[in-house]
Amino acid sequence: MSILKHPTPKEIKDLRLSIDLSQEQAGGLLHINGRHFRRWEIGQSKMPLAYWELFTVKVRVMTAKKNNRPMA
Repeated sequence: MSILKHPTPKEIKDLRLSIDLSQEQAGGLLHINGRHFRRWEIGQSKMPLAYWELFTVKVRVMTAKKNNRPMA
């Protein structure tokens, strides 16, 4: 198992844009408001690792559904 590290603002933004979400929509996925998500993207605060892990998992699920592929 690899150790997670805090994502950079660029990693957060790139992942969000990879599935064409607004900051508000991305925040909704994590049950937070878009303003808070924006702070992570501009580097005003660090995204907690639990949120990063949750966000990456949800993006994978959404991508799999979009491509009609079952999750492994």
